[in-house]
Amino acid sequence: MKIFFAPSESKNIPHNSPYCLNSHIADTLHSNALNAYLQFLHNASESEIMAVFGSKSLDLQDLALCQNLLQAPTLEAIRLYSGVAYKALDFESLEGAAQEYIRENLYIFSNLFGMVRADEPLAYYNLHQGKGREVFALKTLYEGLKPALDIFFQDCEVLDLRAEAYIKVYPLKHCKISAQVVFLKNGKKVSHYAKFYRGLYARAIAQQGISSIEQLAGLKLDSLKLLSTQHSQNATILTYEAFS
Repeated sequence: MKIFFAPSESKNIPHNSPYCLNSHIADTLHSNALNAYLQFLHNASESEIMAVFGSKSLDLQDLALCQNLLQAPTLEAIRLYSGVAYKALDFESLEGAAQEYIRENLYIFSNLFGMVRADEPLAYYNLHQGKGREVFALKTLYEGLKPALDIFFQDCEVLDLRAEAYIKVYPLKHCKISAQVVFLKNGKKVSHYAKFYRGLYARAIAQQGISSIEQLAGLKLDSLKLLSTQHSQNATILTYEAFS
């Protein structure tokens, strides 16, 4: 079973090996997006860059780091992103087998690099969600990646834990079986804290070595209770109530 995950705005800054574009999905396409992003950072006005960064002021040190992305140090993708979902997943505290599970089975839908596996080395970058332009716009990026992604996952079971913005640009339609998860709190759908619960959910899956969507119903979770499982054709929706 493969797990789809969204990136986060916040990131750690790597301090080791140089960046190497080595994704196993559509190298040329996301290289084009990356090149367009770098050209933009070198040619755009300060206000345009601030808009893409989603910031009210321009940090020149941050800009220089992004402009030199191709020569910058890297981290595994799962270690690069540091937002709410990643803090809840807490990769560093997982035991060896659980870490390897994440490395092999979790796929992050980056808003710059395209779809990457959790263990792929990525450099730090700054790109606010929904602020990409033209070639490096999120919609354009995944429109180009769609044929390759469809083929890559056509025989896989996929648990989709992405945020809505990423589901929208690449709706999962070509896989063996898919599943999505809904989190409720006091009977109402969780929105802001959904990222946190997605991280906890992925962590529990890795710890328990879940290998199929069928096994998800038996997943043991400390703060989530399974309320219902709905099936339609080759898709499943699992609904949980958060109780702490």
